[in-house]
Amino acid sequence: MDDAPIIYGLEDFQARALAAHSAETEKINFLVGTQSLRRTNQVQLIEFDDDTSLVTKQTFEHPAGEVWKIVAAPQSPDIIATVYNNTQDYCGEFGAAIWRLSLEGSLSGPLDDTRCGGEQVEKLCDLNGACDLDAQIPGSPVPGLGSQAWSVVWAPEKDSHLVTLVDNHVYHWDVEAAGRSARVIGKVTVEGRGTVSLGSGRWYPHQHGSQVAATHGSSVRAWDMRTMKPTWVWSVRYNASYDQLVLTCSSDQRIILSNLPSIASQPFGTMVDQEDTSKEEKDKVEGTEEGVIQIYDDHEDSVYAVEWSAADFWTFASLSYDGRLVINKVPRSVKYKQFM
Repeated sequence: MDDAPIIYGLEDFQARALAAHSAETEKINFLVGTQSLRRTNQVQLIEFDDDTSLVTKQTFEHPAGEVWKIVAAPQSPDIIATVYNNTQDYCGEFGAAIWRLSLEGSLSGPLDDTRCGGEQVEKLCDLNGACDLDAQIPGSPVPGLGSQAWSVVWAPEKDSHLVTLVDNHVYHWDVEAAGRSARVIGKVTVEGRGTVSLGSGRWYPHQHGSQVAATHGSSVRAWDMRTMKPTWVWSVRYNASYDQLVLTCSSDQRIILSNLPSIASQPFGTMVDQEDTSKEEKDKVEGTEEGVIQIYDDHEDSVYAVEWSAADFWTFASLSYDGRLVINKVPRSVKYKQFM
């Protein structure tokens, strides 16, 4: 029997920004950014104890505004980046920035959930999508990213590279001085009929972190960051360890876990020596079915984000707009196939 989902509420906050705590590989942590026009918005660090099924949190104020996207640095557990909507002056202007979280004592032990107020994220550097190739000065004002600043995505293995998606532009950033400065080193403009707006983005976890994919309407496009030239891919929510497992989420309140062995670098069952594998076993591996593994319907509102855990590649979290965070696991039957 599979484990029951763990459901956690964000206490009267709406939210659509969710990220795995990438640099934390010993504990199952996720980051959530809230959206409120009346209260000071927050970044919440959520910790899930797999042994006790308990959820604890540490909260940081995000006074810059509503958090639309959040991503964690892959090497530094205290560094994050967000795309936010500045609601302080009711100007509705988007910005993006790199921040530091005060995690003293939280890295070596469990989170202290009594530290729930007063602490703020510390701004390190602004990410202005319209800037030139000059480095950004820490603490400088955000000139504005326009109304379609959709995403910020860190490279899978390096703190020094990230990508922002702004309107129909892809910006490749070189991040320096532990997040305190950044400069644009590459740019792609996507052309198309009418207004082109790029949506959610993701680095491909293999190929040495050289490819980035982004949603464009009902399709997905990708670029090689070494040449800034486009390619086409299947999806953007790969499992970092088993890239044939792909997650999608949508406004119909569902999360879909799919099996796509045709795009995998090493499909289930290919770990064994091919010379020692019988024809029957080879046919079984090669005939692995593509398609939907499971549909999850634990949400009651639009699901805006889904993320794999950085510590346990069988665990993932999803976040719906009503502030419901759901933590699920890949079915055990799928796990067992990997070792067959």
